[in-house]
Amino acid sequence: MNDIIEDILKIYLASIDSYNSKIYQTINDKYTIIDKSMIAVYLYVKILEDRNEKNNESTSVLSNYLLKQIIYSETGNLSFKISDKSKANLYNEILEKCILEKFEYKNRILKKLKYNYQIIKPNKYTDLLKFLEDISEFAIFQKMFLRGNREVLELINNIKNKMIIEKENIGSNDYFYQEKSNLTDLIINNKLNDSQYGNLINVALNLKDVYRYSLIETQLPENVLFHQYTLTIMSIILANYCNKELGENIDIWSILIKSLFHDFGEYKGTEIITHFKNYNDTTKKMFEEIEANDEKELQEKIGNNLYIIISTYKNGAEGFISEMIDKMLGIIKLLVEVEYFHNYTFIRVVNSIYQDRFKRFLKINDISEIKNKSFYIELLREYYIYIKESLIEKDLEYFFKYFTEDELEMFRKEIKLLKEKPETFLQN
Repeated sequence: MNDIIEDILKIYLASIDSYNSKIYQTINDKYTIIDKSMIAVYLYVKILEDRNEKNNESTSVLSNYLLKQIIYSETGNLSFKISDKSKANLYNEILEKCILEKFEYKNRILKKLKYNYQIIKPNKYTDLLKFLEDISEFAIFQKMFLRGNREVLELINNIKNKMIIEKENIGSNDYFYQEKSNLTDLIINNKLNDSQYGNLINVALNLKDVYRYSLIETQLPENVLFHQYTLTIMSIILANYCNKELGENIDIWSILIKSLFHDFGEYKGTEIITHFKNYNDTTKKMFEEIEANDEKELQEKIGNNLYIIISTYKNGAEGFISEMIDKMLGIIKLLVEVEYFHNYTFIRVVNSIYQDRFKRFLKINDISEIKNKSFYIELLREYYIYIKESLIEKDLEYFFKYFTEDELEMFRKEIKLLKEKPETFLQN
């Protein structure tokens, strides 16, 4: 189990590294390649959900596309503009080889979990994502312009002109002709923001500006959009492992979209601190009502199909596993701040890593679709011990600026008990 925990840490660090890659660096100090990709992904999911179209091909393309973003920590931006179209095939061939090499390089240090990237031949779904990247880029430039960056105006006009020219090339036999034509017209006529597509983009861009762990100074600020990307990557990788090694039957499309949309209710900037939200039954009910109201507003903004995903996020095996990974990522952040960024003030947050937070996962016994229930509970227990033990023993001098010797002894006893009597972890 420790091998899996170490792999999770490595994948999390890789996603942090990749998130540093910017687009249009000379005029942009805010938006990253992953931001652009995530907006394209949300549009992709909306189009397929509205069409009620979910199949292995569309799922593989989405999974592959999300995984690909992780290699930017080694390569930087690979979205070159090929002026000589005759060289496009050569560029794509070399690009695929480069990406595969990078994943082989990254997989060498992973013991149990692996990046399951594969070469996929161009198809209607890969073509759709490429188209949506232009829409995403336009939306980012538009936001930059509204915030006072006049340098992007030329780029905005360039994309509009490109859309006008390419509109004639979107043949009616194109599989996604209707969606592409609609999006093109919205941009050309300056009406993107008045559509559900525009609302979806603006919600995603809002999440880019909502930061987690706002109760404490972070060395590495983490926004909700990035968090949803990381959660989705981890869900893909762990789900594939569980399906292959444990004989589970986790639906990859379902866990993907649940992870992508799980924190959409925070788009207004109301990040809710977990240990406050779950303080008692009264606070739980209060915040459930707040979240339900925010999510209800989303139904009108982004459409019923996506609203259903958001409002039923925790349902089923896929919802359980995605939520479990969400909570695991929430505490690994503490370890990363302390271990890798030497932000020892995060040691004080160790007090919020109480076992009660994980007792909700006892509901695994009610989920018939999950076969290996003991695996997930054991993973949570070992993970909890790994994080908490590392934090309290990292720097005792600093630890005692926030805790007493009695509290240190209490934490040590708790960890010792969990190691010797695993069954105490989630006891009622």
